[in-house]
Amino acid sequence: MKIKKPIIIASLILVACFIFLSSIYFIYKPTDKFYKYTYINDINVSGLTLKEAKEKLTTSWNSNKVTVIYNNVSEVISLNDLDLSYDIDKELDKIKNKLSYGEKLKYFFHMKNKYNINMKTKSTEEFSKVIKQLNLCNNENRERTKNAYIDLSSKDFNVIPEEIGTEVDPSRVEDEVLTHINLGKFNIKLVDENIIKQPEITSNSKEIKEELEYYKKNFNYEIEYDVDGDKIILTPEQMNNMVKYENDDAQFNKKQINKFVNSLAEKYNKYNKTYNFKTSYGSTIQVQGITYGRILDEDAEIKYLKKALKNKKSDKHELNWSQNFYSNSENDGIGNSYIEVSISGQHVWCYKNGECVVSCDCVSGQPGHDTYRGVFTVEWVSGPMTLKGENDDGSKYESKVNCFMPFYGGQGLHGSNNWRSSWGGNIYKYNGSHGCVNCPDWAAWEMHNIVEAGYPVVIY
Repeated sequence: MKIKKPIIIASLILVACFIFLSSIYFIYKPTDKFYKYTYINDINVSGLTLKEAKEKLTTSWNSNKVTVIYNNVSEVISLNDLDLSYDIDKELDKIKNKLSYGEKLKYFFHMKNKYNINMKTKSTEEFSKVIKQLNLCNNENRERTKNAYIDLSSKDFNVIPEEIGTEVDPSRVEDEVLTHINLGKFNIKLVDENIIKQPEITSNSKEIKEELEYYKKNFNYEIEYDVDGDKIILTPEQMNNMVKYENDDAQFNKKQINKFVNSLAEKYNKYNKTYNFKTSYGSTIQVQGITYGRILDEDAEIKYLKKALKNKKSDKHELNWSQNFYSNSENDGIGNSYIEVSISGQHVWCYKNGECVVSCDCVSGQPGHDTYRGVFTVEWVSGPMTLKGENDDGSKYESKVNCFMPFYGGQGLHGSNNWRSSWGGNIYKYNGSHGCVNCPDWAAWEMHNIVEAGYPVVIY
């Protein structure tokens, strides 16, 4: 049987096509370089290795300048200044090694294969730095964005809503600029909704709801102090700084508790401070506190505060003093019961509840053995005893007294009839004591019957 000529020709053509296409397949195998006529992002990468192509694309891409526009003000950034790197290795490898027949045919006929890839990049430290230096990120005169918070100044626990200000968030600007760069868009118009700083906590957020529940559970009580007419009520904020509760277990912040107690001591202690004192002469003078005064017992106060915070119950508390005023707060805290000694007047007054019960002349310390000035307390009270000491020439002395009321450094008030018959005037200047306040026996004994340890002694 004769085969028709057209069929033979067609068969030959098919065989030739198969051989041609097969040859193309084997000719354009994966290689370490891009084939001729390869263009990526309109950049000719023919004959380049993957690394060389990446460098060429990066160099070309980084030659671009980014124009950032905000509030009709433009700022220009050069990509070369941003130290950016691009994650494009996988896409370049795919273009180089996974060619379709269509792409191979184009190469065979010297036709260009054009590709477009996204220049994927990530932020860098230098990029963040450049963004922060933009004028649009200068928030000096802009209103700050504020988070919602709970007002802890009272037990009302009011939720103060968030406020969106006008300050720009550099991190949001960075994200916007980076997104546009990755898309090949270099003219970027920024709008407020994309770059204004947003509050991290809103009034309806989970954090606020949890905080509100915590505060109402743990700080819905009052600790109140009343000192010298000052009413001090600890705020929930102060208490929250002092203690945290975990499953009702109180974890104390010792630093904050000590700080608060120290502030009470600093404000209300009256020790080694200057007092305003109204003298028996009618004038008001200032005298330095030496051993007299009010001292807060800080250890006791810290212990009390921890207990109160742990109990979580309202309480009105009177402060604990390791040393307190003797009678009341008159005379700036010296009170209305005290012994007053005027060195210049050489006179002693003893007051009890505001009434002068003893008044007498005295002899104080001779120059060189001056009686101490200031505000002191009687250390203890004794009946008849013998005072012993040393004279300036080194000789010893022994002086019997009917009573003794020491106030500081061995000095005290006592009777002196055993060696004196007169008091007052200028006697102290040439025949004064070794520092004690010498009184007539009768006056010393009457004071001995009135005063006790802690009784104030004011000497000026």
